[in-house]
Amino acid sequence: MMVSNIRILSVVLALYASVVSAVQPVEARGSDFVNSVTGERFQIIGIAYQPGGASGFNPGADPLSNGTTCLRDAAIMQSLGINTIRVYNLDGDINHDLCASIFNAVGIYMLLDVNSPLPGQSLNSGDPGSSYNADYLTRTFGVVEAFKNYPNTLGFFGGNEVINNESHGQNIPPYLRSVTRDLKNYIARHSTRSIPVGYSAADVRPLLADTWEYLQCAIDGDTADMSSIDFFGLNSYSWCGTANYQSSTYQELVALFSNTTVPVFFSEYGCIEVKPRVWNEVQALYGPEMTPVFSGGIVYEYVLEVNNYGLVSLNANNTASLLTDFDNLQSQYNKLNITLLESGNSTATQLTPPTCRSSLVSSNFNSNFTIPPVPPGGQDLIDDGISNPNNGKLVQVTEQNVPQTIYSSNGAPIQGLAIRPLPDDQSNVPGGENTSGTATTTESGTGTSATPSTTTRAAAGRMEPRLLGLFATVGILLSFFLT
Repeated sequence: MMVSNIRILSVVLALYASVVSAVQPVEARGSDFVNSVTGERFQIIGIAYQPGGASGFNPGADPLSNGTTCLRDAAIMQSLGINTIRVYNLDGDINHDLCASIFNAVGIYMLLDVNSPLPGQSLNSGDPGSSYNADYLTRTFGVVEAFKNYPNTLGFFGGNEVINNESHGQNIPPYLRSVTRDLKNYIARHSTRSIPVGYSAADVRPLLADTWEYLQCAIDGDTADMSSIDFFGLNSYSWCGTANYQSSTYQELVALFSNTTVPVFFSEYGCIEVKPRVWNEVQALYGPEMTPVFSGGIVYEYVLEVNNYGLVSLNANNTASLLTDFDNLQSQYNKLNITLLESGNSTATQLTPPTCRSSLVSSNFNSNFTIPPVPPGGQDLIDDGISNPNNGKLVQVTEQNVPQTIYSSNGAPIQGLAIRPLPDDQSNVPGGENTSGTATTTESGTGTSATPSTTTRAAAGRMEPRLLGLFATVGILLSFFLT
């Protein structure tokens, strides 16, 4: 009898060990991103993740389809303090389970673009009506299907830098609202939770305010208007080198977005006119002058490409090297006050969008809020779902150690680099207390990998809920077996 009971106990323990930990979904509430369970504010500490660049995208593979690569990059990003990645080009027909699960395990969320540079997979800036069709919607809905079930899917970009000149401001805005409406209606019908949909704008100042106002407002004052964006991203490179809050025009951006009713953040930042980058803008972006308005930002970019923006160089022999830009950014991140960043603002989360009206935008921008209807065949897709959707799911992450050799910026190999899975309710943050790897000493000095840490939510004395359940179950079973 005792042997049988021990076997039962072993099975129970194995079942608990196989449970996949998950981050808590983030929602857009008013002008803040908010943890849907704790109610704490979520500030994006992000990085653009598109190895190979846009030109390197080919269907059948994408940045989130290779588990070994994602394990390496997740460990490096966790050590840096990243809590969000932005991925631009995705194939909704392939499997992303392991990569999504790895990033989930280390507390990193995903902001995903639904478009791609391939023909027919984005709106045509010159003639948006010709590209807004059922085939295009099938492409965008396929990305939603592939990622909707991952709790660390933070949101979808319905467009990226589509409005770049005055003619674009006349022709494209209504179609952006239509795409937003269609994506949000699809999510509402085919996802178990609401997932934010937004837009990423180019920093073209004459068009910036008009684009934001046009996309965030509510048609007819309907706060449930599905065509209004849930967040607004800005790709801005105005802070270069040792600029400051005023000379970079960050002060102007804060004033511009001061009455936003949706989360606003930098969907790209990191000027390279001065190298190496010193990242002084980090203290401003996450400081008291900007955090009441901005919800963080996404550094451009992770992998060093020919454009020279990267933090990590991928070498021909399948190794990788951290660059000085990485060290400097880590140093800036480690100065941040995470408790302050997570402080909620009840007023911000209650904001509602203004009613759409022509006076919101300038005379050179489209002021018509009668947006295009769903194209032929599109409503059937929204109602019934796309054929044979590729639905992702979290899987158990069984490997934690990084198999590739990673070098610190001084050339020393980092020993023992691994991901550090976090408890269910935690996202990754900088300022590290737990080292996942150290670099050996070289003639040029000693390098260390960055140190990932967990948020202040994991205070001493608070036990992970999954472990509480495990210990309670084990206690009951032991009580039964020993009586």
